[in-house]
Amino acid sequence: MSFAASFIIYLVLALLIDALAVPRGRFARRPPWALAMAVLTFTWLYAAWFAVSWRPVFAASAGLVAFALLTIISNHKFRYTQEPLNFMDFVLVPQIWRHPHLYQAEFLRHPLLFAGVAAVFGYIAFWCHVFEPSMLPDEHFWDRAVPLGVLVAAIVGWIVIGPVPASLSDRLQRRMTPADSTRDVRDLGLAASLVAGLLAWRRVTASPRTGLAAPAGKLALEPPPIVIAVQSESFVDLQRAGLRDIALPALAAARAHAVAHGRVRVPVQGAWTLRSEFVFLSGRPLETFGLDALHPYLRLPAPPRTLAHLLRDAGFATMFVHPYDLRFFNRRGAMPKLGFDRLLGEEDFAEASRDGYFVPDMAVVERVLSVAGNERRPFFGMVATMENHHPWDKNRMPGGKTPVEQYVHHLHNADRMIARLVAGIENLGRPAVLAFYGDHVPALPALADPFPDPRTDYFVMGLRDGTWLAGEHRDRELHELADVILGTLGKVCASRI
Repeated sequence: MSFAASFIIYLVLALLIDALAVPRGRFARRPPWALAMAVLTFTWLYAAWFAVSWRPVFAASAGLVAFALLTIISNHKFRYTQEPLNFMDFVLVPQIWRHPHLYQAEFLRHPLLFAGVAAVFGYIAFWCHVFEPSMLPDEHFWDRAVPLGVLVAAIVGWIVIGPVPASLSDRLQRRMTPADSTRDVRDLGLAASLVAGLLAWRRVTASPRTGLAAPAGKLALEPPPIVIAVQSESFVDLQRAGLRDIALPALAAARAHAVAHGRVRVPVQGAWTLRSEFVFLSGRPLETFGLDALHPYLRLPAPPRTLAHLLRDAGFATMFVHPYDLRFFNRRGAMPKLGFDRLLGEEDFAEASRDGYFVPDMAVVERVLSVAGNERRPFFGMVATMENHHPWDKNRMPGGKTPVEQYVHHLHNADRMIARLVAGIENLGRPAVLAFYGDHVPALPALADPFPDPRTDYFVMGLRDGTWLAGEHRDRELHELADVILGTLGKVCASRI
């Protein structure tokens, strides 16, 4: 088959595969620039395979297989999180390799995978030596193969780190913001959305500094107050969601004594916990951060002023606790920039027994209560729990429990954690604010597919003079909770003069 014929067939098939990416929009309605970008992307992919093989049929086949696999992965992600692939997902490849079980990718370490890779390389060798000879004459290696390889590498380098004309990046930013990969794949196609998103993201824009207001009036900081915020992994009240009649007595008791409680709208479903974390701390909607909203911790050239900053400026010791690898989502680098002076990670819970795969919620809150009780200054601790993180599979715990039973087991543990927090704060006998919310609904098809309501649950409690302040039921957006906390802090620490 000639070079031109193989490329034309490849391009038509690649565009057909692109049209199969979900969510699907009408191909004919894609803007011309998106079609042009898709064609250029597929041309580069073909050129890359051709540069290493100089075999047109092989280049076409390898390019189609590679993009088909990418489309399958994107469609799989959309099923579980209602979000297809975006360019930022490729940043996660190192942590997928370090923690494959979190991504249901244990096959990456299975011997059969390596055997399969070896078989693929063997088939490629057979193809190249028997089925399709190279088009490159031996005497023209340096003047043909090397320049083509350099050109392909230069294109990749330009896309990733090269200078982008301001007019191009500005136009792409306006089109690609607010960040919404579901909209982009539907309207532009998977290939164009990946490349356009990357080019637009590379233009750094200023982040909004803060959406938070300091507590009104003078705070009485003696005795030193305590603020604890808990982001509970995959926590949702299944009764309120209309899915299961699961009683959570500690949650019900906390609501009865809360300043505010209700359903809370979070920016993600089933994954990307850090977006909820970032929205809560910054007190701003995620869409105000442009394309950095896809991975807020990847780069923080001008970090927003957060709840932790405001409390630290008011004299609080600030601590962030996540009982897992703090390199995950770059928390180790990001959290100090977001106002936390002390970090506790998985290594700080090495002695804690696991419940399922992860450090139990109870061990985490016992540590936080201990630190708060020994801290002589006002204390702010934020906890991002890990116990109820997927996967919920047959190896998670003994007894052959189903995924739903495993999830409910950990949900009950989270409820017991709430009771322990409330009792522990009361025993400390200091003014306190306790906030709690679920980071996202679980990605658990056996429970709901899709989840009927992406909201989770929250409450904020305020303790003054040994009494929990009264409040109201009110559904909220997640970014509003930081202001509720600050307002409650103003009430529990208001001057008693």
